[in-house]
Amino acid sequence: MTDFSFIQITDHHLLESEEQFREGFCPGYAMRMVIRHIAENVADKADFIISTGDLVEPCTDETYQCAVKLLGLNLSAALPGPQKINIEGLRDYPMYFLPGNHDDREMMTRHLFPDSKAPTLYNFTFEHKGVQFVFMDWGPESKAHLFPETREFLMKALGSDLPSVIVCHQHVKRIGSRWLDNFLADNLDEFWGVVAAPGVKEKVLAILCGHVHITFEDEYLGIPILGLRSTAYPFAKVDDPVVIMAPPHYRHIRIQDGILTSKVYTVII
Repeated sequence: MTDFSFIQITDHHLLESEEQFREGFCPGYAMRMVIRHIAENVADKADFIISTGDLVEPCTDETYQCAVKLLGLNLSAALPGPQKINIEGLRDYPMYFLPGNHDDREMMTRHLFPDSKAPTLYNFTFEHKGVQFVFMDWGPESKAHLFPETREFLMKALGSDLPSVIVCHQHVKRIGSRWLDNFLADNLDEFWGVVAAPGVKEKVLAILCGHVHITFEDEYLGIPILGLRSTAYPFAKVDDPVVIMAPPHYRHIRIQDGILTSKVYTVII
């Protein structure tokens, strides 16, 4: 029977050095503290880590070089990975990377997957212990868009008989913040038309996302939606942009006998 777990982290916004600050936070230091907490508490129970986007900001050669160095990346795998990280007690620990709107697909591929050709969109699947992970890309803008090729990719991927976890950067349902919900795709109904179709939604265990820097648990048409706070700086769920002083989160997710559950950890730094 299926029984394994993995870890989600998101929205790291790493800068050109570990010591730089943004919005009163030091993203490089926070990333180290999150990874250290993972290493000390859940790494031995989990099979891999997934980062759901915005690895760096701005997307420059220097920020990606900082990310590769900070994570101690062993760049031995082709897309979609995983690559192996070596940082804060983790040694050759598998980690998957999905780009966010602040990531450049060509640049990210060149630095993190040097043996792979950069795709226009990071639409990939992989199977782990009888569960399909569907990495889908809403595009390089803050406002999501379901591209025709992504819709076709989803239809094909979710035609599998395997239970599936959809992993993306941008959120997929209103969270109740005017400025953040303006980033939802105008053609979001096309996404739900594929994902929540009869015979398909029963196989979708959950949708994981980032982008809004807020941890939440919701559902739509019976499909769980799990959002997560940034490891860098959190936003308040209000109508205008407000950064709050709050510690990072990560999510430890378990899949057992076709049931997905999760626990959110708070990292005091």
